[in-house]
Amino acid sequence: MRFLKAKTPYLSQRIKLISIFYYLGSQLKYNMNFIKKLDFKRIGLHCLYWISFLLLYISEKSEKEGYYEFTFIYSFKIIAEAVLAYGLIYFIIPETLNKKRPFLFILSSLSWVYLVFTLLMTLKYYFLEPKFPDFFEDWFGHKMSLSERLTSGKLMLREFSFLTYPVIIFGFISFNRKQQRLLKLEEEKKSMELKVLKNQLNPHFLFNTLNNLYTLTLKKDDKAPEIIAKLSEILDFVLYRCNEDYVSIEKEIALIENYIALEKLRYSDNRLAISFTKDIQESVKISPLIILTFIENAFKHGVINETEKATIALHLESTRNQILFTIENTKPQNELSNVSDKSRIGLENVRKQLDLLYPKKHELEIQETQTNYKVRLYLTL
Repeated sequence: MRFLKAKTPYLSQRIKLISIFYYLGSQLKYNMNFIKKLDFKRIGLHCLYWISFLLLYISEKSEKEGYYEFTFIYSFKIIAEAVLAYGLIYFIIPETLNKKRPFLFILSSLSWVYLVFTLLMTLKYYFLEPKFPDFFEDWFGHKMSLSERLTSGKLMLREFSFLTYPVIIFGFISFNRKQQRLLKLEEEKKSMELKVLKNQLNPHFLFNTLNNLYTLTLKKDDKAPEIIAKLSEILDFVLYRCNEDYVSIEKEIALIENYIALEKLRYSDNRLAISFTKDIQESVKISPLIILTFIENAFKHGVINETEKATIALHLESTRNQILFTIENTKPQNELSNVSDKSRIGLENVRKQLDLLYPKKHELEIQETQTNYKVRLYLTL
């Protein structure tokens, strides 16, 4: 028992020391993590911005003003400008203007500018002027009391203009950087959406093409080598060219012609009459598979279920500023011609791609009558 009593104070001291060291270690770890998160490049650029203004002021000083006193005084003015800028840009604007509170923004901004002005006038009156009296002899507010300075409209106007013009430049730079970040995020979002759409559209198209090939091979058609050659060209385009947002219109035409040739092998002249006219006045670029999806739908819903002779008419023209594509196909007059929800996947994806790649620069018209379907697509370049 005596041994335990003697050891108790010693143990309690060790526990306290361990607790202190643990606390210090956790604080050190927190501080190290905080330091790692600091953007030293950005901090350096901010410091360089304010130092450049200080050097600009120094370059404009008169000959009778000494370098030491001028640099000392204007360093405090630079600090005041920086405090004003960071308060406005990183607190007042996000909390008021970004939240659509314009009146509160005006009130907060004016209050913040006046507060910084008050601190600068107080600093001048009690510290800078007594330390450098000769420097302030010709200054406008030198003979005013502190209360007079804080209520002088003329002095406020002069000091406000001095304080705010570096802030305006800094705010413009900050706004421009923010807009660039937003544009970059928007482009990344757009790119991801397009990638998702193409990942949906390409397998959909490939499945239909392979299904056509399967039908022909079941018949042991002698044209199998020609079919495979056409299919290989189509696969090359879909797997490699479609990774680009835009391709030349000539490449898109070659793909369309290969696809039409592949489809025509499935049907006799008695089953299908197809025409493809072109008027390419200018070589332009177009989003891949945009046009092909409509052609695919024309074959799938206008020919397969048609018991009589089907007709498909395509026309494509391009100028320097516009692409026009039209396709018209006859409509099967039987019960099997109904279009399922699943078959609309391609058309839905095309609409989404048009919204992403040609925002407010496209016009899609789809007309349906009892006897035919007609699609007209305008693309403004």
